[in-house]
Amino acid sequence: MSPSPPEERPSGSRARPRRPRGERTLTASEAASLIGVSIATVRGWADSGRIPSHRTAGGHRRFDPEELKEWLRRRGAAAAASGRRAPSREALPPCPALARELNARMERIVERVLAGYDPDVATPYRGDDAALGRTAGRFVRSVAGALEAGSPMMFAGRMELAGVRASLEEDGPGLAVSQHVRIAAAVAAEADQLVADRADVEAEGPACLLVVIDHACASLARGLCASPPAGS
Repeated sequence: MSPSPPEERPSGSRARPRRPRGERTLTASEAASLIGVSIATVRGWADSGRIPSHRTAGGHRRFDPEELKEWLRRRGAAAAASGRRAPSREALPPCPALARELNARMERIVERVLAGYDPDVATPYRGDDAALGRTAGRFVRSVAGALEAGSPMMFAGRMELAGVRASLEEDGPGLAVSQHVRIAAAVAAEADQLVADRADVEAEGPACLLVVIDHACASLARGLCASPPAGS
């Protein structure tokens, strides 16, 4: 699809009042950093009207930082590039020890996921093992990062994007939900094993992990349920 000429505004763009002198808008790269997704994702979302954006007189895409922060707040996510995180009732006690242990046991978690629940019980929605292993690895790293930072919404944008992508594929929603449930179960089981092994992890770590998983699943669901804007 060819880009719209400057005088035509795609569904995600609209006219806005002139900004006060000294205030500036963001490029696609800066907006991607703020939201925590790729530049291509930001551009795609802007073109489809999923996020607010504007066109300059020269036809360049620009993003208002306050509008993007409000867009993130409405979805319960904090800006990835914010320098200092405001206190939140959803903030967690940081659990860096548990985060390190989960990262260290990455291979064991992936093995749990690929093994399924039981050799004698067929595992539904298995999909491609290599792709599933990569998804499990990304999930573990993301969960560990959220635990270390004490921020359950730290990778909400990434999970929502995974849901959006899955919603566009045949049988994608069922596969995405089933696989992420299996991955989450494997991560939780490994955390339980750490406790049983008396590993030096935070006492509240397993509970914090479950909170992070809850937010991850909710973000995935938001992406799966996202409908294209009218006229797109």
